[in-house]
Amino acid sequence: MWYLCRQIFQTTPDDPRIVEMDPVQKLWMYEHWLADQNEQAELAKNHAYLLASFDHGEAVKQIMGGGNTHQSTDEEFEESSQLVKRMNAKLMETQKEQAPAKKRKRRSVRG
Repeated sequence: MWYLCRQIFQTTPDDPRIVEMDPVQKLWMYEHWLADQNEQAELAKNHAYLLASFDHGEAVKQIMGGGNTHQSTDEEFEESSQLVKRMNAKLMETQKEQAPAKKRKRRSVRG
């Protein structure tokens, strides 16, 4: 519960918002948080399989059960595409913030 309170509310479990919260709502929040954590773990596992498959394709096949095909739904593909777009946008923002501003040089006019 401590981690959940820190992550969602940026507070401690003894905060009045948490103490006075309905137990059913606490359970609902915990279940959804846990599902999010499981999704992130599954995504990380699949990402590791993808990266490992470039060097150790046979080992990954054995781990995954031998099949060399992956079927995904349109929703999964769209979710992956959106994730890549968000990560690229964050990367671009970070690069813009870290890059020094270029100064324009003025030409001197002699006359």
